[in-house]
Formats: sequence, C-alpha cells, structure tokens
Amino acid sequence: YMNQNATKELKSLLGNEYFENPKPVNYIKKLIKYSTSKSDLILDFFAGSGTTGNAVMQLNAEDGGSRKFILVQLPEPIDPKKSKTAYDFVKNELKKENPTIFDITKERLIRAAKKIQKEHKDKEWIDKLDLSFKEFETTPMPDENLKDIEELEEVDLFKEISDKNALLTTWKVFDGIKLHKNLKEMDFNGYKGYYLENKLYLVDSGFSLDNLAAILERIDKDNNFLPSKIVINGYVFDSKTQREIYESINNYNKKDLDKIELIVRY
Repeated sequence: YMNQNATKELKSLLGNEYFENPKPVNYIKKLIKYSTSKSDLILDFFAGSGTTGNAVMQLNAEDGGSRKFILVQLPEPIDPKKSKTAYDFVKNELKKENPTIFDITKERLIRAAKKIQKEHKDKEWIDKLDLSFKEFETTPMPDENLKDIEELEEVDLFKEISDKNALLTTWKVFDGIKLHKNLKEMDFNGYKGYYLENKLYLVDSGFSLDNLAAILERIDKDNNFLPSKIVINGYVFDSKTQREIYESINNYNKKDLDKIELIVRY
C-alpha cells in the first residue's frame, strides 16, 4: 500500500513511473516529524528519487519549520534496457547526454518545490519558506594521499597545489563572489595570499607569524586592503599555527577597528 502511494506521488511530479520502489513521502514525513525538531538538518546518504528532500520541504510548508536537508546520490547511470522509461525521460525531456539517477533526484526536488509553493500559497509563512537547494559535486582524493592517511603519516594535501584554482574558485563562490571576478594575488613577506571583496584566502603551506605580521601591517597602512574574513586551508595549517593566528587576530580585533573573522576550511 505504501509503495503504491509512493509511486503515485512520484508519478504526479514527474508524469510517469520512473522508480519501481520509491520511499513513501508520508512515511518519511512522519519519521522526520517525530524524531527531529523544526530546525534540524536531515541527512540521507541514499537519496534515490529525492523523497527525503521532498518530505522535508512539505513538512516545512505545513508547520512553518526551517529544517534543512542534505541528499547524497551517486551519478549512477540509468540502464536504458532495464529502466527505459526513466532513461528516455532524462534523455529526451531533461536533455541529458548520459542519464543518471541523480538527474531524476534533482528534477524531482525542482518540481516538488514548485508544487509545494502552489499548494501552500495561503500559509502565512510561505513567502519566507526556503524551497531552494544547492548542488555540490565531490572529487576523488589522489591515491597517493589515501595511502599516506592509511599509514598515519602527516599529510600535506595541498603542499604542491595542482588544483589551487579549483579550490579558490570553490571558496569564493561559497562566499558569494561571482565566478567572473578574479582574486588578487598579494605578497605578505614572501607568502602569497588571495584577496577580493574583503575576503583573504590563505591556501599554501609555509605560513609563519612573520607573514601574519605583514598581513596586519598591510591592514593598518593600506586603505584598499580591509579583510573582514580570513579563510585558511586547514590541511596545511597545523593546530599550533591556527591557534597562533586566532590569538593574533583576536588581539587585533580589540582595537577600535572592524572585526576580522577567522575561518578554517577543509
């Protein structure tokens, strides 16, 4: 019975039956409602057709909650012989060259959000309801680094950063900087930092307190250099250096100047 309802729900969103056994939305809604609070984060490592995300959005629309969700789904290819309907849908309607299950996951969330917005338009909190989502793609770690980790050796993932541009691009987009804007490379007593829109990124190894002193001196003397956020690469800044930077920034913040936020990212 539950599978019949689940299939019906998915069919109403996508127009046909693309999963043989989708999770029933009402069942997932009940699990979430009775086991979480209205502001919790719900994680589903096996997203499938996106039922969990759909359930979270529906619950928020019904009770004004602010739950968030993270869905994880491999870009598993759809077999055109075993799942012809799903394959044709993604290939022909979504115009994807190589149809995957993730394509259906994403499309369901988009359509579910539109349907929920329409069905709950009379709710007083509907205008503040966040029905959007961001899409992230993971990249594999090089085999040599995995080997180092297994042997419990100190790992310097970005000592020779071959994909530094990818890292900096990811960080700046996360911070709201437009893709077409280029970060400015700056020298701090021999150490290179990357700066734009009051955000300073430090990604390379070899950082010392002399470099930090150069950064703070630059802030004092250069009116065009006023970082409100300093982001450091947690893979190459050890805990001792992180603590020293934090203490120096904290002492600097005690001055009658704008606050500087220190963020460690991995």
